Amino acid sequence: MATGKVTGAFSQTGLSESFAPDSRPGAPRRFNLSLWGSFTGLVAVERSFDGGASWVGCSRDGAGTPANYSTPVSLVLEEPEAGVLYRLNCSTLSTGTVSYRLSQ
Repeated sequence: MATGKVTGAFSQTGLSESFAPDSRPGAPRRFNLSLWGSFTGLVAVERSFDGGASWVGCSRDGAGTPANYSTPVSLVLEEPEAGVLYRLNCSTLSTGTVSYRLSQ
């Protein structure tokens, strides 16, 4: 588990290292997610409430649209709860490389 930032690239399916937004009192709860590169694939944002024992997919909106991305994207996310972990799950990758960064 990393705090501060997690960076890397997927050249095949796999999981990123987990990322923990700073949960100290008064710390900013916002963090950045960026995916870039030329690729054909799908990357999902997942989070864990139990220290990484289990993971659930994140939603993009109140309708429950999965936070799955098949094109480059840069977002600012916010986590109101302390101790939640995040990771990226590259579930399919046909061509190219997906570079990523989770940072705060």
